[in-house]
Amino acid sequence: MNDQPSWPTVEQLVALPDEELRKVDPLVMNLVVAKGIPALADIDIGHYVQSADLWASDIAQRLPSMETHFHRTPAKWKSDIRFFRLGIVCWYVDEILKITYPDELANAQGQIYSDPLNVFINGLIDRRRGSCASMPALHVALGWRLGWPVSLACAKNHLFCRYDDGEVTHNIEATAFGRGGFRSHPNHLYRECFDLPEIAASCGSDLRAVTRREMLGLFVAIRSSHFGAIRDNHRAETGLLLARYLFPQNRTLYSSQMEASIERGQDLFDRHEGGHPAHVGDKLREWLRTRAVLTGNTINTNEVSNANNHHALRAQVFTTG
Repeated sequence: MNDQPSWPTVEQLVALPDEELRKVDPLVMNLVVAKGIPALADIDIGHYVQSADLWASDIAQRLPSMETHFHRTPAKWKSDIRFFRLGIVCWYVDEILKITYPDELANAQGQIYSDPLNVFINGLIDRRRGSCASMPALHVALGWRLGWPVSLACAKNHLFCRYDDGEVTHNIEATAFGRGGFRSHPNHLYRECFDLPEIAASCGSDLRAVTRREMLGLFVAIRSSHFGAIRDNHRAETGLLLARYLFPQNRTLYSSQMEASIERGQDLFDRHEGGHPAHVGDKLREWLRTRAVLTGNTINTNEVSNANNHHALRAQVFTTG
């Protein structure tokens, strides 16, 4: 089956109004972004759409008989059939599809992005192993096919699935596997595990269901992480700029893009010019000192990074969970 030319481009997705973008299959969105990686340019999106369609159909057929278990002991499932159904998807991905998050990926840190098959849905489907970049995306794609209000959510550099119908919310930890693969952590646990301050939620960055446009931004950021891992700094930075345009409130995208842009400055300016990272560092120190004087606060110069010692571009936007 050949890939169809009707699949949209990233540029076309960005140009869609919100109401039209919400109609786009999250799996298609994920793989359209993945096709921007040269090694994945020829992936057959239709093949993966078919796989997800079949799996979602199988889940839908199993649900009526499986829901008898819920009605016997509803208290085990928060007395919420929606919560139970989310658990069935987790069980299906774990026990039927045998999808795992192997230790070598969980411990790989930023190197996980060197191979894009670790972080996009096509690799997850083909190899039945993935990461917190790809596993929640599959859960969202299946939930979308079942007509459920599911999306991605962020806890710093970790992604998970979130159900939110305006009445209840449920967090689904998609990287859980073994014993049915169902883990649902409350927000406060994510706050503790990832040391999230209150501002991370109040500013709109973390611990909420993202919009479809923001989801597109997260996929673009994951692609940028791949380019960063292979030292393609130009594409890493431009991708992060687009990701921030799509999801401007996200704090991880902000810090990653800032670092990528500073790194790119070394290629664009001579050492003595104003745009070079060393000059940017000087200006930052000057701004912090001025601000300290105006506010009456003291400043610890050790907290200001020395701009002459640039960090290599990490671009580890969504590392392991």
